[in-house]
Amino acid sequence: MAKKLNMGRIFYSRLLAAVALLLLVFTRPAITPEMAVYALFINIGLVPIAIGVIGRVFSTIFLGGHKNETVITYGPFSVCRNPLYLFSLVGVVGVCFLSARLIFIFVIPYVMYRLYTALIKREEEFLKQKFSHTYEEYCARTPRFWPKFSLYQMPEVITVYPVFVGRAARDGLWWFAAYPAISFIYYLQHAGIITTQFLLP
Repeated sequence: MAKKLNMGRIFYSRLLAAVALLLLVFTRPAITPEMAVYALFINIGLVPIAIGVIGRVFSTIFLGGHKNETVITYGPFSVCRNPLYLFSLVGVVGVCFLSARLIFIFVIPYVMYRLYTALIKREEEFLKQKFSHTYEEYCARTPRFWPKFSLYQMPEVITVYPVFVGRAARDGLWWFAAYPAISFIYYLQHAGIITTQFLLP
């Protein structure tokens, strides 16, 4: 059941990414690499990407190997119930800044947030059925998405599965690949190899 829910999230995330990529390739931004403000967008974008990647790896240290086997209520999961989705959203914001398109910055994170919250609600029903009162008590004291840092707690010892942490670290490299990929698209457009169709602010 959990895998089926995740497949739906992956499908819609990839669909949104494909649409964004097509718009990125065949439209021109109002803010171009020749402008001084472009460097600001790049620098701003790299920060949330780094936070998102580090946060996802940190969260995987606690969740990897335990997902759907037990309720993890410590570490990043003590301040919000879905830190992996939260850090993914932070990374998405960073990638949108790299695009230098305001419409991406405002629209794509909102769509992803709506997608994540819809998925989270379905996952919660699954987890309530599986873990009953344990998960319900966890929900009662821990925010669903936006963290409450005063709740942070950490046990002295945790069990870590390196294979999951390593996988999360490798996946994180793809987030940073957005910068050279977007730069290459701009190069192709500037060289006239790709013809843009219209302006997309």
